[in-house]
Amino acid sequence: MKKKISLLTIVCLLLCVLCGCSETLSFVSFNDSIKEFDTSVFYGNVETMRGADPSLIYVAEKEGDPDSGYYYAYVTGTSTINAWRTKDMTNWQYLGAAFRPDLDTFWGYLNFWAPSVFFDETDNCYYMYFSASWTKKGTKTHYISLAKSNSPVGGFKAVYNQDSRGIIIDAPIIDFANVPKDNPLFEYRTSADDYENGYFGAIDAEPFVDPVDGQKYLVFTHDRSGGYNASSTYVMKMDDWQHPDYSTITCITECGKITVGGSETVFEGTVNEGPYMIYHEGLYYLTFSINSYDSPDYQVRQAVGHSPMGPFKKVSVEDGGVVITTDNINIYTNSSGHHSFIWVGDQLYLAYHTFLNDTDISESRKIRFDKVSFVTNDKGLPIIYANGPTVTLQPLPDKISGLHDYAGEAKITADNLADDGDVYWLNDGTLMMHENSVVKETRFKEGKSVITLTWDDYIAAKCLMIYNSRDYYSTFTCVDNVRLFYEKDAKTGVAETGRLDFNYDIFAAVDYKCAFAGASVSIEFNELKINKLEITISSSKGGNGFAVPEIAVLGRRA
Repeated sequence: MKKKISLLTIVCLLLCVLCGCSETLSFVSFNDSIKEFDTSVFYGNVETMRGADPSLIYVAEKEGDPDSGYYYAYVTGTSTINAWRTKDMTNWQYLGAAFRPDLDTFWGYLNFWAPSVFFDETDNCYYMYFSASWTKKGTKTHYISLAKSNSPVGGFKAVYNQDSRGIIIDAPIIDFANVPKDNPLFEYRTSADDYENGYFGAIDAEPFVDPVDGQKYLVFTHDRSGGYNASSTYVMKMDDWQHPDYSTITCITECGKITVGGSETVFEGTVNEGPYMIYHEGLYYLTFSINSYDSPDYQVRQAVGHSPMGPFKKVSVEDGGVVITTDNINIYTNSSGHHSFIWVGDQLYLAYHTFLNDTDISESRKIRFDKVSFVTNDKGLPIIYANGPTVTLQPLPDKISGLHDYAGEAKITADNLADDGDVYWLNDGTLMMHENSVVKETRFKEGKSVITLTWDDYIAAKCLMIYNSRDYYSTFTCVDNVRLFYEKDAKTGVAETGRLDFNYDIFAAVDYKCAFAGASVSIEFNELKINKLEITISSSKGGNGFAVPEIAVLGRRA
């Protein structure tokens, strides 16, 4: 679906005869509005839906299935779990309650928090973990349970355990009072406590299947509401998604500590919550949010281990331990945390919530979506890195748009580099989001600089994105010109864009001298077979050189 384009600069000039001379490219420039773009190619994190603690899944297109080809988002509710869906990450359809139990009879009655939805291919159904307050035990309690559905739309139905006689037990399927009494993690309570023996406040359940051996696990948060000063992360093995092996319960993060029981400390407020586990090339990554959700410093950090059961070691901020944060950019976005990862084809994305009002945390929360990569830090450790949080134009996943970023396959050169300039960062697929990011921008001296991308074979290019610096005084004020070397009807030629201005009114908070990280000069044109690009830039806002964090060339194989 294409959103109507109304405030765009349309450049359409007569072309010269194809004779090897330069001609003017006809293109659409997405530089006049942060909200108006081709939604079949881009998303912008601008018209997002309301909700908190998102679980996102992508249901691939399937012939004859009207509910396929969508991203589905499931969010926290008071007495329901609500769902939304979208095909383009911009236009959302509200689906209402995906899970709505009968509160007159259901064990839970309030605080239906942090759903985690996933599709189990073996069982051929969608499962949803959630937590809720148990009616007979009060609003402070949180218990984890499970629902399932044959459709991502719902309605999800509660899953129940049965007693030895086969009678359904109207209770959450996971109750840590079943932890063996001789286990050090069994919770003994004194008579002065508000909670009974065995109560273990748990929220934010997230399933994980080890791709190495197929073992099922459940990762979850030991919640502060259970009478604790801080939250922490636990894991246990699952015999199946309904039945835990309580004897395996293990603490894998301790709030404020680099390792569980260790002496090395880290400031995290009183929160380690919203965990998620993924596997990558022999390592297990545990991601979690720190600080309180209503703090501008709410963010996602990571720890690394060699087993789902740990031990895990948190990665320091200096070594790239931050997955996503709004630190130092809270002029235009606040509080990025409680996340889920989503694979779309072979590309990994992060869904997370921020606040509806981008300048403070006075309103409800909303969902955003940004690309994730694995990058290697200075200590040789692969870590998770997000190109976000963004509030600007970004390319949709390849599987959705049908367009691939071919910049990464180009040979890239540049002149007039600063002494610390390195062309590697121009097409590595990452954006420098913060001053202390482990990825960098390519820096240039003041004056004319030419960046050249060449391919061994022609590509059918359709879009060009030239990203600008996150540092206001290192932004380029315009792209002087782009030359595209093309082939058409067995003839070669060169097409030029002319000057492409960077719109500070749209992509920067000028009064605060703050450029939006992830902003770009972006154009779209009819597919053109090219094997070379030349980008010329010559002036910076600060007058002391500029930086380019990334170039994207979206297209198809010619």
